[in-house]
Amino acid sequence: MARLVVFEGIDGSGKTSLSRMFHERLLRDGTPAVWLREPSDSPLGERIRRLARDEGSVSAREELELFIEDRRWDVEANILPALGAGKTVVMDRYYYSNACYQGARGLDVESILRRNRKFAPEPDIVFIIDVEVERALGRIGRAGRDPARLFERKDFLEKVRALYLGLRGPNLAHIDGNPSLRQVMEAVQRRFAACGGGPD
Repeated sequence: MARLVVFEGIDGSGKTSLSRMFHERLLRDGTPAVWLREPSDSPLGERIRRLARDEGSVSAREELELFIEDRRWDVEANILPALGAGKTVVMDRYYYSNACYQGARGLDVESILRRNRKFAPEPDIVFIIDVEVERALGRIGRAGRDPARLFERKDFLEKVRALYLGLRGPNLAHIDGNPSLRQVMEAVQRRFAACGGGPD
């Protein structure tokens, strides 16, 4: 059975590595699956990534509109076709990122979720990887990012994390992302199996 599985979390939470590991395990188990990320790999997605490197270059509202336009393309070009072909889609970020990141910039979280749900399929499960901000910043710093710039982002990421922690729903799974990647992946796998996941 095709499923839509989403990994969410603040920068440095490990969600990208975990989503890739999860995708690889599905393939090893014989489950047809694709891995996608947002912003997408479209020209618009690449533009969003460039803008993100220059914080404050666009307003929160403009940023949200770019993300929604990119997601509409991703849904039509990638997500729905893969699900229709019986493949499990593993997402590195989805519209919950918009709700929390643009929400931390002052926009209304619930209205962002409502707008996206009008056209984007609801995930079967969303793994929200929760990591303490200091730990997340340390991970990013070890990856070579400018520590001074990261320090300026601490307050912002605290707001984003609080919004993630406030999200509730039957398909949302809050996972402690502070242990090792291997331990976190084991927790993800247990939760996925508990909700009926696993090889078909």
